[in-house]
Amino acid sequence: MPSVSDFEESNPNDRATTSPVPSLPMAGLTFVCSLGTGVLWNAIYFIAESEYAFDRTQTLLLAFVSGVLYTAVAAFAGPIVARVERVATPRTALAMVLVLQAVLAPAVWVFPGATSLWLSAVTMTALGALQWPIVQHFLVSGRHGASMRNTIGWWNATWMAATAIGLAAIGPLKGAGLMEWAIPALLPVNLLALVFLSKFPRHPPAHDDAARSLHVPTTYAPLLAASRVLHPLGYLVIGALAPILPYLFGSLGTEATLQAPIGSTWHVARLVAVIVLWRTAFWHGRPHTLVAAGILLAGGFALAVASTNEALLMVGLASLGAGQGVIYYSAIYYGLALGGAKVEAGGTHEALVGAGYFVGPLLGLASLSLGAGESVFIGLILGALAVGFAASIVRGARAKIQRIA
Repeated sequence: MPSVSDFEESNPNDRATTSPVPSLPMAGLTFVCSLGTGVLWNAIYFIAESEYAFDRTQTLLLAFVSGVLYTAVAAFAGPIVARVERVATPRTALAMVLVLQAVLAPAVWVFPGATSLWLSAVTMTALGALQWPIVQHFLVSGRHGASMRNTIGWWNATWMAATAIGLAAIGPLKGAGLMEWAIPALLPVNLLALVFLSKFPRHPPAHDDAARSLHVPTTYAPLLAASRVLHPLGYLVIGALAPILPYLFGSLGTEATLQAPIGSTWHVARLVAVIVLWRTAFWHGRPHTLVAAGILLAGGFALAVASTNEALLMVGLASLGAGQGVIYYSAIYYGLALGGAKVEAGGTHEALVGAGYFVGPLLGLASLSLGAGESVFIGLILGALAVGFAASIVRGARAKIQRIA
Protein backbone atom coordinates (compact mmCIF):
# COMPACT_ATOMS: atom_id res chain seq x y z
CA MET A 1 0.00 0.00 0.00
CA PRO A 2 1.53 3.37 -1.00
CA SER A 3 1.93 6.15 1.56
CA VAL A 4 1.83 9.91 1.09
CA SER A 5 5.64 9.92 1.11
CA ASP A 6 5.50 8.01 -2.19
CA PHE A 7 4.05 11.12 -3.84
CA GLU A 8 6.95 13.50 -3.21
CA GLU A 9 7.74 16.67 -5.13
CA SER A 10 9.53 16.56 -8.43
CA ASN A 11 10.62 19.14 -10.95
CA PRO A 12 7.55 20.93 -12.43
CA ASN A 13 9.39 20.93 -15.77
CA ASP A 14 8.61 17.20 -15.90
CA ARG A 15 5.21 18.28 -17.26
CA ALA A 16 6.75 18.84 -20.67
CA THR A 17 7.63 15.16 -21.08
CA THR A 18 4.78 13.62 -19.07
CA SER A 19 2.19 11.54 -20.89
CA PRO A 20 -1.54 11.68 -20.04
CA VAL A 21 -2.66 9.45 -17.17
CA PRO A 22 -3.25 5.88 -18.42
CA SER A 23 -6.92 4.94 -18.67
CA LEU A 24 -6.91 2.07 -16.16
CA PRO A 25 -5.47 3.99 -13.16
CA MET A 26 -7.74 6.96 -13.91
CA ALA A 27 -10.84 4.77 -14.27
CA GLY A 28 -9.95 2.80 -11.14
CA LEU A 29 -9.42 5.87 -8.98
CA THR A 30 -12.55 7.53 -10.37
CA PHE A 31 -14.71 4.48 -9.74
CA VAL A 32 -13.68 3.83 -6.14
CA CYS A 33 -13.79 7.53 -5.19
CA SER A 34 -17.24 7.83 -6.74
CA LEU A 35 -18.53 5.03 -4.55
CA GLY A 36 -17.87 7.47 -1.74
CA THR A 37 -19.69 10.22 -3.61
CA GLY A 38 -22.71 7.94 -3.97
CA VAL A 39 -22.74 7.42 -0.22
CA LEU A 40 -22.00 11.00 0.89
CA TRP A 41 -24.27 12.84 -1.56
CA ASN A 42 -27.18 10.42 -1.93
CA ALA A 43 -27.21 7.43 0.42
CA ILE A 44 -26.41 9.67 3.40
CA TYR A 45 -30.07 10.72 3.65
CA PHE A 46 -31.29 7.13 3.89
CA ILE A 47 -28.62 6.54 6.54
CA ALA A 48 -29.59 9.68 8.46
CA GLU A 49 -33.30 8.84 8.36
CA SER A 50 -32.92 5.16 9.23
CA GLU A 51 -29.97 5.09 11.65
CA TYR A 52 -30.13 8.57 13.24
CA ALA A 53 -33.88 9.30 13.12
CA PHE A 54 -33.44 12.52 11.13
CA ASP A 55 -36.67 14.16 10.05
CA ARG A 56 -37.17 15.95 6.70
CA THR A 57 -35.96 19.30 8.03
CA GLN A 58 -32.76 17.79 9.44
CA THR A 59 -31.86 15.99 6.21
CA LEU A 60 -32.50 19.15 4.17
CA LEU A 61 -30.33 21.11 6.59
CA LEU A 62 -27.54 18.52 6.28
CA ALA A 63 -27.75 18.83 2.49
CA PHE A 64 -27.73 22.64 2.68
CA VAL A 65 -24.63 22.86 4.89
CA SER A 66 -22.79 20.27 2.81
CA GLY A 67 -23.59 22.21 -0.35
CA VAL A 68 -22.42 25.54 1.07
CA LEU A 69 -19.07 24.12 2.18
CA TYR A 70 -18.59 22.25 -1.09
CA THR A 71 -19.21 25.44 -3.07
CA ALA A 72 -16.84 27.51 -0.94
CA VAL A 73 -13.99 25.00 -1.18
CA ALA A 74 -14.46 24.30 -4.90
CA ALA A 75 -14.52 28.02 -5.73
CA PHE A 76 -11.01 28.34 -4.29
CA ALA A 77 -9.70 24.97 -5.52
CA GLY A 78 -7.40 26.66 -8.05
CA PRO A 79 -5.64 28.98 -5.56
CA ILE A 80 -5.48 26.25 -2.91
CA VAL A 81 -3.83 23.76 -5.26
CA ALA A 82 -1.50 26.51 -6.54
CA ARG A 83 -0.29 27.09 -2.97
CA VAL A 84 0.14 23.37 -2.37
CA GLU A 85 2.16 23.08 -5.59
CA ARG A 86 4.80 25.38 -4.09
CA VAL A 87 5.84 22.52 -1.82
CA ALA A 88 4.26 19.40 -3.34
CA THR A 89 2.92 17.98 -6.58
CA PRO A 90 -0.75 17.82 -7.60
CA ARG A 91 -0.50 14.05 -7.07
CA THR A 92 0.63 14.66 -3.48
CA ALA A 93 -2.25 17.07 -2.92
CA LEU A 94 -4.74 14.47 -4.13
CA ALA A 95 -3.11 11.80 -1.94
CA MET A 96 -3.47 14.06 1.10
CA VAL A 97 -7.17 14.57 0.40
CA LEU A 98 -7.75 10.82 0.07
CA VAL A 99 -5.88 10.09 3.31
CA LEU A 100 -7.88 12.73 5.22
CA GLN A 101 -11.15 11.26 3.96
CA ALA A 102 -9.98 7.77 4.94
CA VAL A 103 -9.15 8.96 8.46
CA LEU A 104 -12.54 10.64 8.86
CA ALA A 105 -14.60 7.72 7.54
CA PRO A 106 -14.62 5.58 10.75
CA ALA A 107 -15.54 8.55 12.97
CA VAL A 108 -19.26 7.69 12.90
CA TRP A 109 -18.42 4.21 14.21
CA VAL A 110 -15.81 5.27 16.80
CA PHE A 111 -17.95 8.16 18.12
CA PRO A 112 -21.60 7.16 17.59
CA GLY A 113 -24.18 9.93 17.41
CA ALA A 114 -25.67 12.57 15.12
CA THR A 115 -22.86 15.07 15.81
CA SER A 116 -20.27 12.61 14.51
CA LEU A 117 -22.39 11.98 11.40
CA TRP A 118 -22.58 15.71 10.76
CA LEU A 119 -18.85 16.34 11.19
CA SER A 120 -17.58 13.38 9.19
CA ALA A 121 -20.13 13.62 6.35
CA VAL A 122 -19.85 17.38 5.88
CA THR A 123 -16.04 17.43 6.14
CA MET A 124 -15.53 14.48 3.79
CA THR A 125 -17.89 16.07 1.28
CA ALA A 126 -16.03 19.38 1.44
CA LEU A 127 -12.73 17.58 0.80
CA GLY A 128 -14.32 16.21 -2.34
CA ALA A 129 -14.47 19.78 -3.64
CA LEU A 130 -10.67 19.70 -3.80
CA GLN A 131 -10.47 16.10 -4.96
CA TRP A 132 -12.50 16.33 -8.17
CA PRO A 133 -10.95 19.48 -9.71
CA ILE A 134 -7.51 17.86 -9.32
CA VAL A 135 -8.77 14.61 -10.87
CA GLN A 136 -10.26 16.55 -13.80
CA HIS A 137 -6.94 18.41 -14.15
CA PHE A 138 -5.17 15.06 -14.60
CA LEU A 139 -7.98 13.71 -16.76
CA VAL A 140 -7.79 16.02 -19.76
CA SER A 141 -4.36 17.64 -19.56
CA GLY A 142 -2.47 16.82 -22.74
CA ARG A 143 -5.62 15.61 -24.52
CA HIS A 144 -7.40 17.44 -27.34
CA GLY A 145 -10.17 16.93 -29.85
CA ALA A 146 -11.45 13.36 -30.25
CA SER A 147 -9.08 12.06 -27.55
CA MET A 148 -10.43 14.53 -25.00
CA ARG A 149 -14.05 13.85 -25.98
CA ASN A 150 -13.59 10.10 -25.63
CA THR A 151 -11.83 10.48 -22.28
CA ILE A 152 -14.55 12.71 -20.83
CA GLY A 153 -17.12 10.20 -22.08
CA TRP A 154 -15.79 7.08 -20.41
CA TRP A 155 -14.85 9.06 -17.30
CA ASN A 156 -18.43 10.31 -16.87
CA ALA A 157 -19.79 6.81 -17.44
CA THR A 158 -17.35 5.44 -14.85
CA TRP A 159 -18.19 7.80 -12.02
CA MET A 160 -21.92 7.78 -12.68
CA ALA A 161 -22.00 3.97 -12.60
CA ALA A 162 -20.18 4.05 -9.27
CA THR A 163 -22.53 6.60 -7.67
CA ALA A 164 -25.51 4.49 -8.74
CA ILE A 165 -23.93 1.43 -7.11
CA GLY A 166 -23.05 3.43 -3.98
CA LEU A 167 -26.71 4.39 -3.51
CA ALA A 168 -28.27 1.08 -4.57
CA ALA A 169 -25.97 -0.87 -2.20
CA ILE A 170 -27.74 0.74 0.76
CA GLY A 171 -30.72 -1.57 0.11
CA PRO A 172 -28.81 -4.83 0.72
CA LEU A 173 -26.94 -3.22 3.62
CA LYS A 174 -30.28 -2.24 5.14
CA GLY A 175 -31.60 -5.78 4.71
CA ALA A 176 -28.49 -7.21 6.37
CA GLY A 177 -28.63 -4.71 9.23
CA LEU A 178 -25.27 -3.22 8.21
CA MET A 179 -26.27 0.25 7.03
CA GLU A 180 -24.18 1.92 9.76
CA TRP A 181 -21.06 0.52 8.02
CA ALA A 182 -21.66 2.43 4.78
CA ILE A 183 -19.56 5.46 5.76
CA PRO A 184 -16.75 3.58 7.61
CA ALA A 185 -16.41 1.35 4.54
CA LEU A 186 -14.99 4.39 2.74
CA LEU A 187 -11.73 3.89 4.70
CA PRO A 188 -10.57 0.87 2.63
CA VAL A 189 -12.15 2.42 -0.49
CA ASN A 190 -9.93 5.50 -0.21
CA LEU A 191 -6.86 3.42 0.54
CA LEU A 192 -7.55 1.47 -2.64
CA ALA A 193 -7.77 4.81 -4.48
CA LEU A 194 -4.21 5.53 -3.32
CA VAL A 195 -3.04 2.38 -5.10
CA PHE A 196 -4.46 3.67 -8.38
CA LEU A 197 -3.08 7.15 -7.68
CA SER A 198 0.44 5.74 -7.32
CA LYS A 199 0.31 5.01 -11.08
CA PHE A 200 -0.34 8.68 -11.90
CA PRO A 201 2.53 10.94 -12.99
CA ARG A 202 3.61 13.45 -10.36
CA HIS A 203 2.35 16.29 -12.56
CA PRO A 204 -0.32 16.31 -15.28
CA PRO A 205 1.23 16.79 -18.72
CA ALA A 206 1.50 20.25 -20.22
CA HIS A 207 -1.66 21.35 -22.02
CA ASP A 208 -0.94 22.97 -25.39
CA ASP A 209 -3.18 26.02 -25.78
CA ALA A 210 -2.38 26.27 -29.48
CA ALA A 211 -3.51 22.69 -30.06
CA ARG A 212 -6.58 23.29 -27.91
CA SER A 213 -7.72 26.23 -30.05
CA LEU A 214 -7.71 24.04 -33.16
CA HIS A 215 -10.39 21.78 -31.66
CA VAL A 216 -12.72 24.38 -30.11
CA PRO A 217 -15.39 25.72 -32.52
CA THR A 218 -16.77 29.24 -32.04
CA THR A 219 -20.16 27.74 -31.09
CA TYR A 220 -18.74 26.37 -27.83
CA ALA A 221 -18.47 29.71 -26.01
CA PRO A 222 -22.21 30.56 -25.97
CA LEU A 223 -23.09 26.96 -25.14
CA LEU A 224 -20.66 26.99 -22.23
CA ALA A 225 -22.25 30.23 -21.01
CA ALA A 226 -25.72 28.67 -21.19
CA SER A 227 -24.73 25.32 -19.69
CA ARG A 228 -22.92 27.04 -16.82
CA VAL A 229 -26.33 28.38 -15.76
CA LEU A 230 -28.19 25.13 -16.36
CA HIS A 231 -25.51 23.06 -14.60
CA PRO A 232 -26.31 24.23 -11.04
CA LEU A 233 -30.02 23.99 -11.84
CA GLY A 234 -29.58 20.27 -12.44
CA TYR A 235 -28.04 19.90 -9.01
CA LEU A 236 -30.62 22.25 -7.48
CA VAL A 237 -33.25 19.69 -8.45
CA ILE A 238 -31.16 16.80 -7.10
CA GLY A 239 -30.32 18.74 -3.94
CA ALA A 240 -34.02 19.38 -3.33
CA LEU A 241 -35.15 15.83 -4.09
CA ALA A 242 -32.44 13.56 -2.66
CA PRO A 243 -32.90 14.55 1.02
CA ILE A 244 -36.66 13.93 0.90
CA LEU A 245 -36.63 10.68 -1.09
CA PRO A 246 -36.77 8.51 2.06
CA TYR A 247 -39.94 10.35 3.12
CA LEU A 248 -41.52 10.11 -0.34
CA PHE A 249 -40.98 6.36 -0.20
CA GLY A 250 -42.44 6.34 3.30
CA SER A 251 -45.62 8.03 2.08
CA LEU A 252 -45.91 5.41 -0.67
CA GLY A 253 -45.38 2.55 1.78
CA THR A 254 -42.35 1.24 -0.15
CA GLU A 255 -40.45 -1.69 1.37
CA ALA A 256 -37.40 -0.29 3.22
CA THR A 257 -34.86 -2.49 1.44
CA LEU A 258 -36.19 -1.40 -1.98
CA GLN A 259 -36.11 2.35 -1.39
CA ALA A 260 -32.46 3.07 -2.18
CA PRO A 261 -32.34 0.75 -5.20
CA ILE A 262 -35.48 2.38 -6.66
CA GLY A 263 -34.03 5.78 -5.74
CA SER A 264 -31.01 4.97 -7.91
CA THR A 265 -33.28 5.02 -11.00
CA TRP A 266 -32.21 8.56 -11.82
CA HIS A 267 -28.55 7.54 -11.57
CA VAL A 268 -29.09 4.72 -14.06
CA ALA A 269 -30.99 7.02 -16.45
CA ARG A 270 -28.21 9.59 -16.18
CA LEU A 271 -25.62 6.91 -16.93
CA VAL A 272 -27.51 5.82 -20.06
CA ALA A 273 -27.78 9.46 -21.21
CA VAL A 274 -24.05 10.13 -20.87
CA ILE A 275 -23.16 6.88 -22.65
CA VAL A 276 -25.30 8.01 -25.59
CA LEU A 277 -23.60 11.42 -25.60
CA TRP A 278 -20.19 9.80 -25.31
CA ARG A 279 -20.73 7.54 -28.31
CA THR A 280 -22.39 10.12 -30.58
CA ALA A 281 -21.55 13.56 -31.96
CA PHE A 282 -24.92 14.89 -33.17
CA TRP A 283 -25.28 17.10 -30.08
CA HIS A 284 -21.91 18.90 -30.29
CA GLY A 285 -22.47 22.64 -30.57
CA ARG A 286 -26.28 22.32 -30.73
CA PRO A 287 -28.42 24.39 -28.31
CA HIS A 288 -31.51 22.20 -28.83
CA THR A 289 -29.85 19.48 -26.79
CA LEU A 290 -29.80 21.73 -23.73
CA VAL A 291 -33.43 22.77 -24.30
CA ALA A 292 -34.58 19.14 -24.35
CA ALA A 293 -32.53 18.40 -21.24
CA GLY A 294 -34.14 21.29 -19.36
CA ILE A 295 -37.64 20.03 -20.19
CA LEU A 296 -36.79 16.51 -19.02
CA LEU A 297 -35.28 17.86 -15.80
CA ALA A 298 -38.23 20.06 -14.83
CA GLY A 299 -40.92 17.58 -15.85
CA GLY A 300 -39.18 14.70 -14.14
CA PHE A 301 -38.85 16.57 -10.86
CA ALA A 302 -42.52 17.58 -10.78
CA LEU A 303 -43.66 14.04 -11.57
CA ALA A 304 -41.36 12.45 -8.99
CA VAL A 305 -42.45 14.68 -6.11
CA ALA A 306 -46.15 14.48 -6.99
CA SER A 307 -46.15 10.74 -7.74
CA THR A 308 -48.76 8.52 -6.10
CA ASN A 309 -47.02 5.18 -6.70
CA GLU A 310 -43.59 3.74 -7.29
CA ALA A 311 -44.06 3.41 -11.06
CA LEU A 312 -44.73 7.14 -11.53
CA LEU A 313 -41.88 7.96 -9.18
CA MET A 314 -39.49 5.87 -11.27
CA VAL A 315 -40.65 7.53 -14.50
CA GLY A 316 -40.09 10.95 -12.93
CA LEU A 317 -36.67 9.94 -11.63
CA ALA A 318 -35.68 8.54 -15.03
CA SER A 319 -36.70 11.76 -16.80
CA LEU A 320 -34.90 13.89 -14.22
CA GLY A 321 -31.78 11.75 -14.45
CA ALA A 322 -31.62 11.88 -18.25
CA GLY A 323 -32.03 15.67 -18.28
CA GLN A 324 -29.45 16.22 -15.57
CA GLY A 325 -27.00 13.89 -17.28
CA VAL A 326 -27.19 15.80 -20.55
CA ILE A 327 -26.74 19.14 -18.77
CA TYR A 328 -23.82 17.84 -16.70
CA TYR A 329 -22.06 16.31 -19.69
CA SER A 330 -22.47 19.51 -21.72
CA ALA A 331 -21.18 21.70 -18.90
CA ILE A 332 -18.05 19.66 -18.23
CA TYR A 333 -17.39 19.05 -21.93
CA TYR A 334 -17.56 22.71 -22.94
CA GLY A 335 -15.95 23.84 -19.66
CA LEU A 336 -12.86 21.67 -19.93
CA ALA A 337 -12.56 22.24 -23.69
CA LEU A 338 -12.47 26.01 -23.24
CA GLY A 339 -10.85 26.05 -19.80
CA GLY A 340 -7.56 24.52 -20.89
CA ALA A 341 -7.83 21.57 -18.43
CA LYS A 342 -6.84 23.85 -15.54
CA VAL A 343 -7.76 23.20 -11.92
CA GLU A 344 -9.69 26.49 -12.00
CA ALA A 345 -11.93 25.10 -14.76
CA GLY A 346 -12.70 22.01 -12.71
CA GLY A 347 -13.10 24.13 -9.57
CA THR A 348 -15.66 26.37 -11.26
CA HIS A 349 -17.50 23.29 -12.52
CA GLU A 350 -17.61 21.78 -9.01
CA ALA A 351 -18.54 25.09 -7.36
CA LEU A 352 -21.60 25.20 -9.59
CA VAL A 353 -22.41 21.65 -8.46
CA GLY A 354 -22.27 22.81 -4.85
CA ALA A 355 -24.36 25.90 -5.57
CA GLY A 356 -27.17 23.73 -6.85
CA TYR A 357 -26.76 21.35 -3.95
CA PHE A 358 -27.36 24.07 -1.35
CA VAL A 359 -30.01 26.17 -3.12
CA GLY A 360 -32.24 23.12 -3.68
CA PRO A 361 -32.37 22.17 0.04
CA LEU A 362 -32.75 25.85 0.92
CA LEU A 363 -35.95 26.02 -1.13
CA GLY A 364 -37.09 22.80 0.52
CA LEU A 365 -36.47 24.29 3.97
CA ALA A 366 -38.36 27.43 2.91
CA SER A 367 -41.41 25.41 1.91
CA LEU A 368 -41.33 23.52 5.20
CA SER A 369 -41.02 26.73 7.22
CA LEU A 370 -44.13 28.02 5.48
CA GLY A 371 -45.96 24.84 6.42
CA ALA A 372 -46.60 24.25 2.74
CA GLY A 373 -47.24 20.96 0.96
CA GLU A 374 -45.77 19.37 -2.14
CA SER A 375 -47.51 21.78 -4.52
CA VAL A 376 -45.70 24.80 -3.07
CA PHE A 377 -42.41 22.91 -2.97
CA ILE A 378 -42.79 21.95 -6.64
CA GLY A 379 -43.76 25.53 -7.46
CA LEU A 380 -40.66 26.96 -5.79
CA ILE A 381 -38.33 24.60 -7.64
CA LEU A 382 -40.05 25.07 -11.00
CA GLY A 383 -40.03 28.85 -10.48
CA ALA A 384 -36.29 28.75 -9.84
CA LEU A 385 -35.84 26.60 -12.93
CA ALA A 386 -37.88 29.02 -15.07
CA VAL A 387 -35.73 31.95 -13.97
CA GLY A 388 -32.59 29.90 -14.56
CA PHE A 389 -33.68 28.79 -18.02
CA ALA A 390 -34.35 32.40 -19.01
CA ALA A 391 -30.96 33.45 -17.63
CA SER A 392 -29.21 30.69 -19.57
CA ILE A 393 -30.79 31.87 -22.84
CA VAL A 394 -29.75 35.48 -22.17
CA ARG A 395 -26.23 34.50 -21.14
CA GLY A 396 -25.77 32.27 -24.16
CA ALA A 397 -27.03 34.98 -26.50
CA ARG A 398 -24.66 37.56 -25.00
CA ALA A 399 -21.70 35.20 -25.34
CA LYS A 400 -22.62 34.61 -28.98
CA ILE A 401 -22.77 38.34 -29.68
CA GLN A 402 -19.42 38.93 -27.95
CA ARG A 403 -17.88 36.09 -29.92
CA ILE A 404 -19.07 37.59 -33.21
CA ALA A 405 -17.89 41.05 -32.20
